[in-house]
This record gives sequence, C-alpha cells and structure tokens, in this order.
Amino acid sequence: MTRFASSLRPRGNKARASFALAAAALLASGCSISPKPLTDDENVSRLREDMSVIMAPQEPIAGPVSMHEAMARAIKYNLDERVKLMEMAVANQQLDLSRFDMLPRLVAGAGYTGRNNESGSESLNLATGRRTGESTTATDRYRRTADLGFTWNILDFGVSYLRARQNSNLVLIADERRRRVVQGILQDVRTSYWRAVAAERLLKRIEPLEKRIEAARKNANALEAQRVQSPLQTLSYQRALVDTLRQLQTLRRELVAAKSQLGALMGLPPGENFTLQMPPDVTGKDVPAITASVESLETYALLNRPELLEESYNARITADETRRALLKLLPGIDLNAGLHYDSNSFLLNQRWADYGARVSWNILSLASAPDTHAFSKAQEELVSFRRQALSVAVLSQVRVAVVQFRELSQEFSLNADQAAIDRRIRQQYVNSSTVGQQGDMSVIQAEVSELVSDLRRDLVYADLQNAYARVMVSAGVDPMPEAVPSQDLATLRQAVSDGLGAWQQKAGGTARLQDLLVPSAATSEKAPADKAPVEKAAEPTTEPKAAPMAARSEEPVDRKAAVPDRVTVAELPQQPAALMTAPMTVSYSPSTRSEPVRIYAVPLGALAPMGRASAR
Repeated sequence: MTRFASSLRPRGNKARASFALAAAALLASGCSISPKPLTDDENVSRLREDMSVIMAPQEPIAGPVSMHEAMARAIKYNLDERVKLMEMAVANQQLDLSRFDMLPRLVAGAGYTGRNNESGSESLNLATGRRTGESTTATDRYRRTADLGFTWNILDFGVSYLRARQNSNLVLIADERRRRVVQGILQDVRTSYWRAVAAERLLKRIEPLEKRIEAARKNANALEAQRVQSPLQTLSYQRALVDTLRQLQTLRRELVAAKSQLGALMGLPPGENFTLQMPPDVTGKDVPAITASVESLETYALLNRPELLEESYNARITADETRRALLKLLPGIDLNAGLHYDSNSFLLNQRWADYGARVSWNILSLASAPDTHAFSKAQEELVSFRRQALSVAVLSQVRVAVVQFRELSQEFSLNADQAAIDRRIRQQYVNSSTVGQQGDMSVIQAEVSELVSDLRRDLVYADLQNAYARVMVSAGVDPMPEAVPSQDLATLRQAVSDGLGAWQQKAGGTARLQDLLVPSAATSEKAPADKAPVEKAAEPTTEPKAAPMAARSEEPVDRKAAVPDRVTVAELPQQPAALMTAPMTVSYSPSTRSEPVRIYAVPLGALAPMGRASAR
C-alpha cells in the first residue's frame, strides 16, 4: 500500500506543477492587455456603416417643398427623432426582460463524475477510541447525476415586480422625451423654412445689385483718374459704394446657410438640392393670430408639457424605489422543490424528490431602517420640489412666449410699413431719372435700403413664426394627432397640417387654471354663512411650518388680509425655486357633511411679496 502511494506521488506533483504553469500563463495573458486604437480598416468600416444609414434612400422630392412637407420629412427622416424612437424600443425591450425576473428559478442540471480509485473510509469506535480496521465505500467510482430544481424567493419577486413597474415608467419617460424632440424639431423647421424663403427671395435680388455696384466702382475709379471731380468728392462716393457692397455681403452671409439648415432638419443628405414652395410676399396683414387665452395655455401646459409628465413618472419611480428599499429590510422566504437522480448503485433510492421552505433575515439591517426611510423620503421630496419648480418655469415660459409673440407682431407690422415706404422711395428715385453718378448712387442706395428693409421684414417674420411655434411648444401641444394611420409622407403631411390648424382649439378648450385651483362660486354660495369659502391658513397645530410666514415680518400681519380669497397662478409673482418654503394649506369647507374637505397647497415663496422675499 505504501509502495503504491509513493509511486503515485511524483505523478501528483507533476499534475500540480502543470496546473500551476497553466494558471500562471492565463494570469500573464490577462495582465498583458494594452490599449489598442482603431485601425484604418476599422475606421473605414465604421464610416461605411454610418453613411449607409445617413445616405439611405428616401422618398424623392417630387416638387417644391412646402412647410408641411418639410415637417413631415423631419418627423420621418430626422436622425434625432429616430434616436428617440430607438430609445423607446430599448426601453420596451428592457420592460419585457424585467418581467422574466419575477418568475421563479427552474434549474436543470446533469453531470458525470469519476475518480481513479475507490472512495473508501474507516470508522472510529467512540467508546474504545479504536479504528475498526475495515475500509468501506458507499459510492461508485463512476456516477451520473441529474437534477431539476425549483426555487422561488418571495422577497425577490416583490423587488422584481417593483423594478418592472419602474421600467414601465421609463418607457413612458422615453415617449415624453420623444414628444419633446418632435416639438423642438418642428419649431426649428418652421423657423428655418421662413428664413430659407427670405433667402430665396433676396439672394436673387442681391446678385444683380452687386454687379451694378461693381460697375459704379469702376466708373468712380475712372472719374478719379480723369480728375473730373474733386478728389474728396470722388473718394466719398467710392467709400459709399464700398460700404453698400459690404452691407450686401453681410446680408448674403446671413442667408446663404438657411436652406442647408432646413435640409439637415429634413434629414436630407448634405449637399442635396431642392426647391422651396414660395408663399406670397408677406405684408403687415400676414400676422398669425393666437385666439386661445393665456390662462388656458397655462393649464394645458401644466397638464401636457413633456418635462412635467417626465417628472411625474420620475416621482413614481422614486416612490417604487422607496418601497424597494423598505422591502429589502424584510425577511426573505425561499420555497424550493426538486427532482434528483443519482446512478450510485449503493443508494437505496436512486430517484427522489425533495421540497422545503426557508426563512432568512438580516437582523442587523433593521439598524439602517430609519436612515433608509429618511433617505427615500428625501428623494421623493426632491422630485416633488423639482416638479414644482419646473411648473413655475413652465408658467413663466408660457407668459414670456405670449409676450414675445405680441411684441414681434408689432415689430413685424412696423417693418412691413417701413418696407412699403422704402419701396415707394426707390420708385420715386427711379421715376425722377436723375442723371450723373450722384444720381446713380442715390438710386443704388434707395434699392439697397429697400432690399435691407425687405430682408429685415422677412427675418422678423421668421422670428414671428418662431415665436408662434414657441407658444405652441411652451404649452406642450403636439402638432400631430396621437395615432397616424400610416407613415408615408402624404399621410404625415396631412396630419401635420390638421394638427397645426387645430392646436389652438385643443389648448383653448382647457379649463382655466384658477378654476382648477379654486372651487366654483356656485359651491361657495351654498356654504354655511358662518364659514367662509376660503379660510385662513391652517393653524400651527396642524401645519407648524405655515406659521413663520407672519412671524418673519417685523409687525403683526393679519392672515385674512395677507391671503386673498381667490388667487390665480397668473397673479402670483415669479419666485426662484430657492425661495420656496413650506406650502401654505388652504382648506375649502363643503356645503354638506357628506362632501370631503378639499385641501390646496400653494408655495409660500410664490405668495410672498417680491420685496420681502428678496429681503430674506
């Protein structure tokens, strides 16, 4: 027996040495990894792959491109829109995968084991402390095994369920981000289209005028050489010509890239040529009108802005994250069952089934429960305050967008009148038929003035169209219906046309914000005489954080005088988010006992006067 063991020892040493060498080789190969830059072939392959997508064939442009067709092409072919669509697809796939995490584990396994000697053992007599001296075995040298195990952890199921709910909200967030990108793209298309129209109109007029100025410069140089006029007069004339030419080149530089920008928004390959459908010349009467009230636009924005809806979904995700954190503190319950097979001939039953349950609990995790709960609640409050601050910003954006639209409407009317006056002035110079270089210079300057006025009018009109689109975007209105029957350009163009024509009716049909925040007057009249429809702020016993509003002032403040009975968001001064403190609670007492008491929360920072808030 000793001789046999000694004969096996060198082989065992060799096996261990071989294993050690193999492990060292694998470790050395892992440590020898170094940065490897892209090769030229890999760069060329990447370039071909990207260009195959960018230069993918599109529906050909059959004729002049209108604004609605440009918007339809941007929706279908713009790469930013396609990126958001892919993000939605990825979010949906992640949701589908997260559903499988809720399923129990069902693991199947099979194996084969063998050894070069028998698995024997001796026994020890505990009473005498002697070995029995007999070697026995209960395991075959070669065995086959198979298992089918079922395991389900109830705590993991709950955690996976909450994670799946979070992923479902991530799908909705991806959809809201896609909406925001589409709204921004269509706003940019509208602005670029009108700037491109202005460029198409004026670039054709700039080229012949530049040729006339160049000819006038040559004549001026000839006059200077012949000394027909005084040198100062000739040089002043040349300087006026050069200054006029410089103005034209500045206009050209401002307009030359407008069409290329529109083509990029439409998803066209760089350098592809297309023609624009030229609308009639704009006049002071071509001002788009906004018939929806500002209050309705504010309400629609608070209900439909993608950013606010995204924050609402983030609030859901944060609430589920709080539940997940608290759920992990509970004990885990494992349910298991399995079917087994073992070919060991010494076993009495080579096939058997087992089942059981197990409870495990990390008791020390209870020590972190208060901190975990406080951290989760802080996250929820952060999301809530962020949404409230964003709501204030949305209201400001709607107001600012409407004000800018009104200001640009007036500015466009003035520029249109100036362009009409400059056109009549130029006609008077042409009709006068002044002879001589100074006469030519006066005509040229009149034409340049008319051209500049027309350009300024068209650019202001493009800004006006941008402001019109900004009102729509700030209100969160989708320019397309929720469902489009087809994705071909004709259907998309018609959908865009219908959506742009009806967006004000959609937004204007929303109730005013003050009607949503304050109960109706009819309900208030039914209230008992001893109870006012809107009471003062909650007492310090119920809302201890509401009392410091009066305590911060140097003199006592009457709460009923400080808090108006009816407050609309439009009347609230815009305050920075940092000045928002605890919300003031306003209660409305119903007319009957069966109706619940309605509570409305308004940030104190929004109600505080501007001077007092800044003094804090």
